Order: sequence, then C-alpha cells, then structure tokens
Amino acid sequence: MPTKTILNCTVADAYLEILADRGVEYLFANAGTDFAPLIEALAKAQALGTPHPEPIICPHENTAQHMAIGYYLATGRPQMTMMHVNVGTANGMNGLLNASRGNIPMLFTAGRTPTNEHTLPGHRDNVIHWTQEMFDQGGMTREAAKWDYELRNGEQVETIIDRILSVMMSDPMGPAYLSLPREVLSSPMEEFTYSSPGRIRPTKPSLPNPEDLEEAAHVLAKAEHPVIITNWAGRDPDVMPALVDIAERYALPVVEFSNRYVAMPRRHPMYAGGNPNPFVKAADAILVIDCTVPWLPALVNHSDDCTVIHMAPDPMYSMFPVRGFRSDLALACGTALGLKALAQAMEEPAVTAKAVIEARRAALTAKHAALEENWASKLDEVKDQTPLHPAWIAHCLGQISDADTIFAVESKLQVQYLDTEKPGRFLNAGASSGLGHGMGVALGAKLADRDRLVIGAHGDGSYMFNVPVSAHYVAADQDLPILTVVFNNQRWQAVRGATLRMVPDGYAAKANQMPLSYFNVEQHYEKLVEVSGGYGEEVSQPAEMLPALERALKAVTVDKRQAVLNVVASDPT
Repeated sequence: MPTKTILNCTVADAYLEILADRGVEYLFANAGTDFAPLIEALAKAQALGTPHPEPIICPHENTAQHMAIGYYLATGRPQMTMMHVNVGTANGMNGLLNASRGNIPMLFTAGRTPTNEHTLPGHRDNVIHWTQEMFDQGGMTREAAKWDYELRNGEQVETIIDRILSVMMSDPMGPAYLSLPREVLSSPMEEFTYSSPGRIRPTKPSLPNPEDLEEAAHVLAKAEHPVIITNWAGRDPDVMPALVDIAERYALPVVEFSNRYVAMPRRHPMYAGGNPNPFVKAADAILVIDCTVPWLPALVNHSDDCTVIHMAPDPMYSMFPVRGFRSDLALACGTALGLKALAQAMEEPAVTAKAVIEARRAALTAKHAALEENWASKLDEVKDQTPLHPAWIAHCLGQISDADTIFAVESKLQVQYLDTEKPGRFLNAGASSGLGHGMGVALGAKLADRDRLVIGAHGDGSYMFNVPVSAHYVAADQDLPILTVVFNNQRWQAVRGATLRMVPDGYAAKANQMPLSYFNVEQHYEKLVEVSGGYGEEVSQPAEMLPALERALKAVTVDKRQAVLNVVASDPT
C-alpha cells in the first residue's frame, strides 16, 4: 500500500497535506484567533512547497460557503470552508442549509475555541476564549449536516478526512461539519504516515430496483397522458442528455416546476413549460425526478387512478419532516442512471403503444410551438416598457452570452430567452431559500474556469444578502471578473407575493405600500463595485440595456474588471 510520511509536524500540517492529497484544492476562509495553528501550517507549506489547499480570504462567511458550492457545481469536486468558532459557524449556517437541502457536498469546518487554560500548545491566551466556548458548537449544524464531528487527536486525521469525503460524496450527497480544537491542531507529532491515494471511496450512484423499474416502464409506456416533472435534476450535468433522450423517444412532456437548474433545453419540443397543473390534472402517469415539490396540492391534484413514480437518490426525501405526495413506485437511484435504465426498459412495452406515442408527440410539439409564440409575443409586448421588464433584460443577456456562459441565478431570470442547450449552465443554490448565494456561486464557478463568462442575476434584495462588499473584494483579490446584473424593483417581491396569495383582498393588498415589503431608499448598487475597482452602471431605459451590457462585457472580458449593472426593473408578470 503506497504511503507518505511527514516528519516533525503538527496536526495542522498533517491535516492540510492529507486534504490536498485527497483533491481538496481550496480553503475558503474567514479567520479568527482559533486559526493560529492552521495559519502557521499554511505559511510553512507555502515556504516549503508542500501540498496544501490554497487559502482564499472571504470577508464574510456567506461568500465563502457559496464559493465552495459554486466550485462544486462547476467541477463536481467538493471543497472546504473554515469559519471562526461558534460565531463563524452561525454566520455560515445560511450556506450550510442551502447545501443540505440542495444535496451539495461541502466540507464545512470551524475552529473550536481552546478549552485548556494553560500548559497545552494552543491554550487560551485571549479573553474571548472563555466567552466563545459552547457546550455543543456542532449542535447548530446537526440537523443540516449529513455528518458532524470534532477532531480529537492527530492519530485520527486520515480516518476523519476520508470519512468526511466518502460520506459527503455518497448518494444522497450533502455537507459535513467538522470542528477543530486549537489545542489539537497545535499538537506536535514526530512523524505522521498516511496512505496515498486514500483507501475509502464513496459509493457511486446506483441503478433502480429491477422489479420496480420494470413496473414503472410498463406504466409509462402504456399511459396516454404521462408527464415528467422535475425541479433540481439539472444540478447533475449527466441528467440533461438522459432526460432529452427518454422524452424524445416516448414523447413525454417535461415540466420544470419552480426550477433552480435547467434539465431540459427550453427550445426542445418536449419541454412543456413550468406550470404542472394542467398536466397533473390530466395525467394517468407522473414521473417525478429530483423534485421535492412537484406541484402544490392546494391548487391541483391528480386523479385516483393516476400512478405516481418518484425517482431520485432518496425518493422519500427523508430530510423533510412532512411530505405527503403519493408514491406508488419509488426508484432510489442516480437520476441519470435511472433515466437511462428506464428508457431501455420502456422499449419493449412501448412497441404496442406506438400510435399513442406519435399522436402525443404531434400534440406536444404543437403545444410547445404555442409556448414559443407566447414567449415571442410577451417580449414584443414589453420590450419598450419602463421600468425594464425581466423578459427584456433576459433577451438582452441572451445577445451577449452563449451556450457556454454560466449564470448564477438569484432572481426570476427568464431563461427561455437564453441559450439552454448545454447542461450545468444555470446554477441556483438557494435550496433552502437562503438568500445571498448567487455572488459566491458565481465566484466559485469563475474560479473553476477562469476563461468562462460568468453572469450573476440577482434581485435587489438578494444582492444585499450577498454582502456585496465581501464578494466584490474576493473578485478583485482573486482576479475573478464576473458580471453582476441586479434586477432592482425596490421590493421583496417574494414577500409581497406570498401575502397577496394568502390574503388577496386584505388590508395589505389595499395599502399604498405593503409593510415590510418595499425599500424606500433609492439604492445605487452600481457604486458598490467601484470600492473594489470594478465597473458600475445604472440602466433605466430599455434602449440602454444592450449597450450597457456590451460595455460591462468589455470591462469583464477585455479589461478584466468585475462589473455591476443596476437595472431599474419591474416585476416578472
């Protein structure tokens, strides 16, 4: 078994070297006094040229957490964050919740304030070390983390790191939390030997149960009105080609309801829009893939004789306390593998349904053509409106981007006006509705591929949640020029919409300005980027949108400066 040995080291030295050996390339960090042994180990590794994750300073934890998420979404390789004891953990919870609900493997670590008052290396030497201590620091994370632990000694470093990475990367994937006591990291070791490469591998995505797969294939093949509904299946780049294939072969309409990623190209004739209600109401078979909420039961439900099939790594969605959607068949599997297996299993039973399939194909193609006509009609209707309509903003974004552009989405970006032919290009990490993810995701994706154009699309409320001064600092410090477009409607539209849905004729609906929903100060968001040497511009007229995007694009791609466009926008009605 190949091994490597480190001599005259600390636990922190061994910890960093094994992480690097296991493929962790970056440490996104917001440091505190607990970092002292780790900072010494990083300086030592830099001076001696030994392997270590590259440290990236993030002035706020939201930036760090979501950079790690963005890097994973762009590469499939999990990265590490580290925060300052209990307070840093608390600030990082937003990102941890998004990673947890979004099945994103992220190694979230934090220092643990020293507990020894003297003698041991790393002991308490600051007043804050008494007031920072908690009885159970990791307890904050336990409901959201897939695994959590506290490092106890140097001898277990390899075991713990391999345990974390293998648990995180096994389906259903998710984040892990590790607290690192300062005394443990500071402990000296005469030598430390570890296996290289590691000998604990995560489980790979599995195939569905053969009997249930066969039953699902017969149900879908014989159905007259089947539908596929998804939400976040597009998180896995391998899903799009598999989904397109099965939809094309058997004329299966695909609805992406309240989607955070794109699994089906918007111009494909089997793309059926984002409203599941008419399909659910008419369906005799529904295939739900990677979709926590496939429809809203208060608005629509299927018939009693409709067969509902769920396909996902965890089709029971065990992380959620209450979820009562019918599940006649549950296929636990990797979604891309499951779709490929299902397409193959449907071949034989679909032979006798050829006429039904072709008739359905013709009807769905016609419906899709009408959908595209509606998009074009809407664009023509709003192209001269002020404030700028989101459809027009998206159309203009489509003029300066292509199928390779990555969009970090934290707004109602209307992706039908953009090129959606390639997988993994639209990233919305807000799985738990934790706002402030978009800029970190954009920076992480840009770090993963510095030559790619990365555009962030944010509401004005979510832009503020990103702690933009922190994100703009990292963009400048790491030479990561991204383009940020702020859809500025001066309100919390999600809050306003939720109130109107619940009480459509109440006092709030009739108020001149709904409480806690509007921003009353005119915000010049384009000025914030200038603090870090970026380019900013406000856009208030439709005719200005494309020229402004072209100027911003030049700043990003030619001048290598980050850019922000503050667009005075309307609601996406």
